[in-house]
Amino acid sequence: MITETEYEVYFGSDTTPSNFTRLEYLALKLIKSIITSDIPAETDDNYQDFVNALCEQIYFLEQNSDLLEDSGYGANYSLGKFSESGSSSTRQTSEIIKRISPNTYTILLDIGLLYVGLC
Repeated sequence: MITETEYEVYFGSDTTPSNFTRLEYLALKLIKSIITSDIPAETDDNYQDFVNALCEQIYFLEQNSDLLEDSGYGANYSLGKFSESGSSSTRQTSEIIKRISPNTYTILLDIGLLYVGLC
């Protein structure tokens, strides 16, 4: 969705993470899991803000690489006769939110991609 050049321009640097493609893919999947509207089209006024949110999420994942290895949500664990399921939707939502950059969240909220009202 974004290029390494766009990422470099956003952060004013001349390097990108060595695993940029993976980070971009995972960041986009995380964002898609929490937004409540469609991704803006390239012609939409909010498209550049969405790209910026994606850049922020990529950076957050790069800085917090432990989030990449520990899925944390939706997992099942067992040890001997003890087992625990991570299928609780409340737990899943909570764990996904912990993986979202505060900057990404703020940008998405500002451009109306997160519904914050009551159902």
